[in-house]
This record gives sequence, C-alpha cells and structure tokens, in this order.
Amino acid sequence: MHFKGWRLHFIFLAALLTFGLLTGGQWAYRHYSQEKPLADTLKANPAVQEAEVTRTAQGLEVRVILGPGADLPQVYRQVQEAVDKLYGREQVKLVIQDRRSPALENLWRQSQFAVYEAAVRGSFTQMAATVERLARQAGVDQYAVNVDDNYIYLQFSQGQAYLYQVVPRPNYVTRGEG
Repeated sequence: MHFKGWRLHFIFLAALLTFGLLTGGQWAYRHYSQEKPLADTLKANPAVQEAEVTRTAQGLEVRVILGPGADLPQVYRQVQEAVDKLYGREQVKLVIQDRRSPALENLWRQSQFAVYEAAVRGSFTQMAATVERLARQAGVDQYAVNVDDNYIYLQFSQGQAYLYQVVPRPNYVTRGEG
C-alpha cells in the first residue's frame, strides 16, 4: 500500500520497532541500574531473607521479607536509606512481610487502638503498658515496642510465627508566633 510514494507498512513497522526498542531500553535501564542493585543491597542485610522491587500502577513497591528476631527499627531505617539513596524523592511503598499467625493478627487488632492513639497523642508509656498487658494475655513468647521520630514499631513472636508492624507517626510542625 502506498501513500504519496511512501510504503505505509514499512513506516508502521519502523514506528513499532522504535517503540519496542525505547520501551525495552527504559525497562532495562530501570531494572539493571535501579531495581536489581536495590534488591541486591537489601539482600546483603543479614536480617533480610528476600527482597523484591516491582513497578505498579501506583508507583514503586519494595517488598522485604524479614526473618524472625530482626531488630525492626534498625532494619527498617537501613532499608529506607537504601531506597532513598537510589530513588530519592520518588514515591516508594515499602512493604515488610513476616510470618503471621491468626493469634498474632488478633493481638495486633487488639493493640492497634492504643498504638494509633499514641501515634497521634504521644501517650507512649500508656501504649507500651497496654501492649505489654495484651501480649502477656495472649501468651506470646517475645514482644517489643519501639518508637522514633517517624514510626512506632511492634514485634510479636509466638512459636514459629512472628509479626512486624510499622505505624507512621504524624509529624506536627509547631510554628512560633511573633
């Protein structure tokens, strides 16, 4: 088929080939210069059993599987630093996976009211006492509650099951008047 001396099927084929090369090149660049190095860096951490970096419609997702007994606040900060180093300000969703049991899920559901209240009001001592009481009632083997400027970290373990939960704290900026 000709259009003013041009063969349309060759033009269409060239456009399709160019689109394929550009798309493939972009994928290869992201995969080999960002996603794979990040996954390899995260896997080098002894607490990380598996790490996977994927692109979704909502943006980048980093899924990290931690082993039992990890120092959750430290590992979470290390993972965030590695992600920030490669991706900077790009929106990245960080997902921490664990081996939850129904009993630990139930304990988290009971604890979350105190945890979220502490995140907003700053009642960390009361939260820690409530979580301790609930953990003892549930008969968990170990538990830990940690707080920093940005997050509240909860860890529960019972037998082979363990639960990690990271709850963001709202950052309030107070402005002086004057």
